[in-house]
Amino acid sequence: MTEQELISLKERGWTEFQSGSSDNELISIASKIGKVLNHPNGQSVFTLKPKAKNEQGVGTFSDKYGFGNFPFHTDTAFLKKPARFILMHSSEPSDCSTTIIFKKDFWNLLDEKDKSNAERSVYLVKTHKERFYTSFVFRENNVEGIKYDPACMHPFNASAKEFDQTFREILKVVKPKNVQWNGNKTVLIDNWKSLHGRSSAKNDTKRELKRIYIN
Repeated sequence: MTEQELISLKERGWTEFQSGSSDNELISIASKIGKVLNHPNGQSVFTLKPKAKNEQGVGTFSDKYGFGNFPFHTDTAFLKKPARFILMHSSEPSDCSTTIIFKKDFWNLLDEKDKSNAERSVYLVKTHKERFYTSFVFRENNVEGIKYDPACMHPFNASAKEFDQTFREILKVVKPKNVQWNGNKTVLIDNWKSLHGRSSAKNDTKRELKRIYIN
């Protein structure tokens, strides 16, 4: 990863480049950004594979959407403090793209009432392990972030219920950045500045991405 690619991550909220595919190489790249955060199953590097509905754990995107499009979301929204950055890597080309939108892409489409609701929104996070309250807009160490995951975050207060309906409609018209997976491509995403999803994997059910969480 070059200095320019690091600047791109900080300024644009994402960057992409060619790299090696081994776990050690990817962990080395991730460690230049921050501290590697293990997946809940204990793995530092987790391999994402498309799954049919009901083939994966209850409540996961694969369980709900199968090989279809994955909605825009914050990765690790099930944590009180989501991972700051996400590294993804594909050693092989794939027609199944990763889609990304940034706060700036949708914020200006909201009116002042919508923005106020977003700032005041309280969601209830439900997982099989715990429940806790969280907000759509959060601040951590003077850094502002957004947090959204329709799979585990449920609008709780009046502001969230109103905003959630509006936001779902906004997401239908925002044009995302489409990351096309070429061989040996690594992508880094600022998980606090963006939401990401996945296009349909129906024509590429063998797709594999390695993913690393970074704090």
